[in-house]
Amino acid sequence: MIILLSFVQHVFGQNTDGRKKPNYELRNLDFVERRTNDSILNFARLYARATFPLLKPVFSKKAQDQWIPLGPNGEEDLAGTGRINSMCFHPQDTNIWYICVAQGGVWKSLNRGESWISISGNLPILRTSSLVIHPDNADIMYVALGDYAYLGHNLQANENKRNSHYGLGIYKTVDGGQNWSPTGLSFDQLDFEGSLISRIKMHPSDPSHLIAVGQTGSYVTLDSGATWQKTSGSLFWSLVQDPVNPNVLFASTGYVHSYKVGEAAILKSTDFGMSWTELNSTIPKTGQVQRIELAIAPSDNNYIYAIACDTLGGFYGFYKSENGGFSFTQVLSNQYEYNILNGTFDNSPGGQGRYDLAICVDRYDREHVLIGGVNIWQTHNGGVSFKPVTYWALNYSRLSLHADVHAIYQHPSNSSYFACHDGGISRTFQVFDEEPDSLKKRIVNTSWVDYTRGLNISSFYRLGVNALNGTEIMAGAQDNSTVYTNGDSFMNVTGGDGMEAVFMDEQNFRYTSSQNGSIYAFSLFNDVMYFAGAIQKPNDELGEWTTPFVAANQLLYVLFENLYTYVENVEVGKHSAFPDFQDGYRRTGTALEVQKNNGKRIYLAKRGFLSAGIKNQIWTSPDFGNNWHDIGSALPGNSYPSYMEMSQLNPDQVWICFSGFDSLNKVFYSQEAGENWVNITYDLPNIPVNCIVHQEDGTGLIYIGTDNGVYYLKKGALSWEYYSFSLPKVIVSELEIDTNKKTLIAATFGRGLWEVGLFDYDSNFVSIDAISYTEPWLNVYPNPTQSLLNISFESLVSGEAKIQLIDITGKVVYEENIYLENGKKMNRSIPVSFLSTGEYFVLISYENSRKTARFTRF
Repeated sequence: MIILLSFVQHVFGQNTDGRKKPNYELRNLDFVERRTNDSILNFARLYARATFPLLKPVFSKKAQDQWIPLGPNGEEDLAGTGRINSMCFHPQDTNIWYICVAQGGVWKSLNRGESWISISGNLPILRTSSLVIHPDNADIMYVALGDYAYLGHNLQANENKRNSHYGLGIYKTVDGGQNWSPTGLSFDQLDFEGSLISRIKMHPSDPSHLIAVGQTGSYVTLDSGATWQKTSGSLFWSLVQDPVNPNVLFASTGYVHSYKVGEAAILKSTDFGMSWTELNSTIPKTGQVQRIELAIAPSDNNYIYAIACDTLGGFYGFYKSENGGFSFTQVLSNQYEYNILNGTFDNSPGGQGRYDLAICVDRYDREHVLIGGVNIWQTHNGGVSFKPVTYWALNYSRLSLHADVHAIYQHPSNSSYFACHDGGISRTFQVFDEEPDSLKKRIVNTSWVDYTRGLNISSFYRLGVNALNGTEIMAGAQDNSTVYTNGDSFMNVTGGDGMEAVFMDEQNFRYTSSQNGSIYAFSLFNDVMYFAGAIQKPNDELGEWTTPFVAANQLLYVLFENLYTYVENVEVGKHSAFPDFQDGYRRTGTALEVQKNNGKRIYLAKRGFLSAGIKNQIWTSPDFGNNWHDIGSALPGNSYPSYMEMSQLNPDQVWICFSGFDSLNKVFYSQEAGENWVNITYDLPNIPVNCIVHQEDGTGLIYIGTDNGVYYLKKGALSWEYYSFSLPKVIVSELEIDTNKKTLIAATFGRGLWEVGLFDYDSNFVSIDAISYTEPWLNVYPNPTQSLLNISFESLVSGEAKIQLIDITGKVVYEENIYLENGKKMNRSIPVSFLSTGEYFVLISYENSRKTARFTRF
């Protein structure tokens, strides 16, 4: 039995001034601050130049090993997988579903959600919000690239705050997602938040006519996306289409309270978005309402509903029109006994309405409306009163729906409902009214079916690999806790956001964390993880959003504003005395590295604050933290110091990387404990570098994880090489080397965990740990295949080997043992008709070597 920490600050974080701030804002701010340098106003433009047209990376001339997924694969009993922004159905076959994953691309299911296929093809980024499909040819689709859940959060520039999940406009496919190309609405982000599109609609009788709305307005195309006309400059959130007259559209515009920008209003168009008219309502334009979501009753297009959130993201009002939008009446105000947008079943202020807000009217009953926020509520009387349907906390015991609902849909041909939320996508076939007290007492009537099988869409911040056995992995995911695997399957060990995770070298303890330095200990007994207590933060000290900590010298080293050590969960030492404040700013630690065998040499980084002129600080101690030396004077002061790596064989060798957009200053190396630094940025593209790890085997090889894959640098080389063959185009947040399997493991922000063999190259070094990739070839054919896969492999060794077929999520779907003979070909024919359609990998492993290939089952 796993003891689960289910109430780990899921809904709210805490500001230094005591004001509650939603976690989605803190998460967004962390993402931005890591990627901002002294050129704030050029941030979006620089990001776009780095990611589009996607760098054109140059691969090594040597054949590279392919990355293969490790999971989670969606079949485990997890509380959630990853955030899904929207879904839609095939225009002719409602058994075929499509989803837009916030950070993980576009996916398709041919079997009502039993399995999924990635159809992201060659999309330059995998952040997706909205998809529309041609009504007569489903191979033609348009997707909005970007994560609209953060629309309106950071308008233009203000301090380090900019929109964190940038888009690239609208992309189009004509072959079902195998290939995508930009349309005329293809932003390079010179228009800043104009790159964020929230919704797309297609005219059903004229599919060449589309409309897209987003942060900088509405855009209409009459020629299938070749050219677009901007028809409004407002900040658009919602867009719905009249079920009777497709030329009639309703939309909502918004006001962003923190920037005092925009106006909240309900608009109507009778010419498919070419012009807009503001409708009559009592909704305040500024100062009180931020976001409005709209829905039309399918059974009566005169009935239009609107829900509005206030300046704290909580419930402001529920509105109704019974005359086709001519006028709206406020049916329910924020004086209602419940704030239906918070997570606590009371009328306390606050919520996440700017992040998660959804509305859906029942197809058969115009008075039956579902509202989504942290939870789902419903009304049967047109909004006069609401009852809750879900309670997010019960999701951890699999009794209710995951928190944070971004969209609600009703099936096109039956009364079932779908919810897209931070944990994935779920469906209920019957919605029951609940009472708040009964939900808190775990009495639940509405049951949900999750459709996450075959989706590796987790957004991981960090991971830890147990160096003692090479089978245990922990990884912390956004909104989906820390997951743990012993090599077989994944399980949850905490709730809320998961962050850093480490295994103690000498003790049977595992540590993981949630945001801002909440650290938890677990022990393993008889293959069961038990909660073993929490580490108490030092008085009046804060931790960074992802607080760094490492296991060394039989101690846990944690960097808050100062450095502390712990035995189990008890503080045993404070090893620094850095000032708590500088001009009112809390200087938290962002990177930490400690000499593993004795704890003597320590390196750490403390973040700066650009707007206040406060620069980073980089420190080292040669004597257990008794004395500290400033080693940061020659390093970038404004780019976020994201990671530090030390050679455990020679602690004077150290690397540091930065995740900002300073094109000349990304990775530095010192072989003198930081006394002197060498800039080894060389020819890296101008994208954030998030982590660094080196191969401790004499080769001197180092790897970095970036916002666009993995690169490596050979010892003495002056050029980086791209090492991301078959790795999805997502942010790589951390890299770890598994010294047992001799592999490199990546935590990605949107596509789960991936693994590849360590790169080996011809050098003068002879290492017992180096692994060989000199096998001449591995061939799989036909590719794609439908029923039979042929595998040919030439071996240079003799001995036992294993063939595995692995699906896109990391699940082993076929396995057999074989015997290899030196210099002879191995041929195998494997029936694959039992596999679902999709992408798969062949993995042949033997001794300390491995060989991989990729194939498609159609």
